This record gives sequence, C-alpha cells and structure tokens, in this order.
Amino acid sequence: MPDLRLRTFRIRVYGQLCPGDLPPAERQEFLDILDRMDEDGMASFFQGRRLDPHRQRALELLREAREIGDRLNLLDRTLPALPHVEISQCYARLRDLGNELGDLEAAGLLS
Repeated sequence: MPDLRLRTFRIRVYGQLCPGDLPPAERQEFLDILDRMDEDGMASFFQGRRLDPHRQRALELLREAREIGDRLNLLDRTLPALPHVEISQCYARLRDLGNELGDLEAAGLLS
C-alpha cells in the first residue's frame, strides 16, 4: 500500500491515470506535469475531462489524501510527539484511501 501522505506516491498513482487516447501534445503536457511532480497541475489537467468512474474515483481519493497529508504535516509541526486523536484518525483514513486505490489497481481498473 502506498503512503499517500507523501507526494511521490500520489504522483505515481496520477501517472497510472493517464488516458490512453490523448493526442501527442496533451500526452507530452501530462508527462511534463508528472515530471515536475505538480499536483495542482494534475488537478488542472484532469479537470473537465471525461473519465471512467474508476479513474474519477481515484482522483477523488488522491485529492482527499493530499488534504489529509497536508493536515498531518501541519499537526506534526505544531503538536508535541505524543499520541493525538486527530493524527490517529488521519492515518486511519489514509490507510482506507490507500486500500481503496490498491483495490482499483489490483483489479486492473487504473491501467
């Protein structure tokens, strides 16, 4: 299961979402965004595109994972290194998101 808190893992999943029927110029744009590890660029790239329901769900999972990862980064900097309920809940949700993405990958629905 990928650690969706980290951008590198989320970008790897974005790479699997590239539609196979893109014209060469758009495919190059996608690859450039991927190389820059630009999550905002990925969100813009996919916005308004018609995607199958599985890819659309994967995008939703990635957006939520990014929000949770950003929240965890903030909490890690501001809270002492003691157990914290919100941090535990965030990690549990990230595991759920990762499991759902893993299920989509295992079923071959993102390739």
